[in-house]
Amino acid sequence: MKWILALTWLAFIAYAWIWVPGQPLGSDPVFKELVTLQSKEPWLLTVFSWLGIYPAIFACLLLRRSGRKARGSDVPAWPFVLLSFGLGAFALLPYFAWSSQTHRGSGYERLSFGSQRESGIGRVAAHKLTHVVLLLLTLGTGFYAVTQGNPDVYMEAFRESSFVHIMTIDFVILTLLSVIALFRDAFDNRRSRGWAVAGVIPLIGSLIYLMTSRRD
Repeated sequence: MKWILALTWLAFIAYAWIWVPGQPLGSDPVFKELVTLQSKEPWLLTVFSWLGIYPAIFACLLLRRSGRKARGSDVPAWPFVLLSFGLGAFALLPYFAWSSQTHRGSGYERLSFGSQRESGIGRVAAHKLTHVVLLLLTLGTGFYAVTQGNPDVYMEAFRESSFVHIMTIDFVILTLLSVIALFRDAFDNRRSRGWAVAGVIPLIGSLIYLMTSRRD
């Protein structure tokens, strides 16, 4: 798994840098419309917003137990989670690849972190209200896209805009990574590993998992 994730990361970088079709960012009007939130296509705005919600979900999965660390692992999650808000899967793939070797069969132990910031983030990540807010945002933007959007416009942008092309692939990879994240979390919390299948349902599956989990 470690090498599969590492090779996926390298392939994604190479594809985004060399082979991605469509107009480059500097001359891509769709990119400029999305970053300024001026796009008129609901599906484009929705997927773009979901790429902001996904890192928050990974923060809930990886940081809600910020006072704990896999025994024998020296891979902190927070730098990768922080970078994922701007880089998405480009930031999270290295974390999952790096931590996959030490995670297997390693249990958890309570460590003492002096930083109140880390413990505070952990509490916010574990709070049910955080999960409910993220779920409502996901459902609300999804309803907006389904009722007001035009999938054909999105597909045209996927072919013609390098940014939309990459953000779509990024979204798919984040969905697959959520399956791994749920599997690991379920294993660590002695829940059914079948919960990992919920990660196939983008965003919603992970949020339902979080909402039904017990707080530490």
